[in-house]
Amino acid sequence: MKNNQVSISHGNIKIGAIPSVSLPACTTCNPDAPCFKKCYALRMARRYKSVSEAYARNLDILINDPVSYWLQVKAAASMARFFRYHVSGDILNRDYINNMVKTAEELPNTNFLAFTKQYHIVNEYLNDGGTIPGNLKILFSNWGEWKCENPHGLPVCEVVLKGNEPAPDWKICGGNCTECACRGVGCWEVKNGETIAIYEH
Repeated sequence: MKNNQVSISHGNIKIGAIPSVSLPACTTCNPDAPCFKKCYALRMARRYKSVSEAYARNLDILINDPVSYWLQVKAAASMARFFRYHVSGDILNRDYINNMVKTAEELPNTNFLAFTKQYHIVNEYLNDGGTIPGNLKILFSNWGEWKCENPHGLPVCEVVLKGNEPAPDWKICGGNCTECACRGVGCWEVKNGETIAIYEH
């Protein structure tokens, strides 16, 4: 693979046949989040050298040639009805969310999904008058007692820790992003103020 080529995954067991772009775990994540020390994506990257190298290359392109990074992400997403951000990693900075929004606006026929614990970046964007287009679903990801500040009432993903049970009014993750997307349910359709539960993995 060329050094300037962004690695786009074409799916896995969990998300099905939905393309996604990822960044290195922890390096781009909120260090205050409790999952920072037990990240499954980091374990995966350590287990598979090719995965680790692909995520590192994506970050390198993003930092050193952001125009190319976003053009390649847009090109990949333009050929898909559904596109995921960050099976590994998270929203890097304010410029990153600006480009997520811009890409969604330019591709109105593609549905985008992102989970984030970098809530302060999203909140700052919204506090400054930014808007999130309807085809970009950003879910704040809570982890047990650790909660994202959510003054704008964005959809929430609650990670249900082992031994706990979801609240009665929470929606439950179906376990496969492709199946939920095809059925028009789950994270792709969760609305502001609603919560979807994902069991710890």
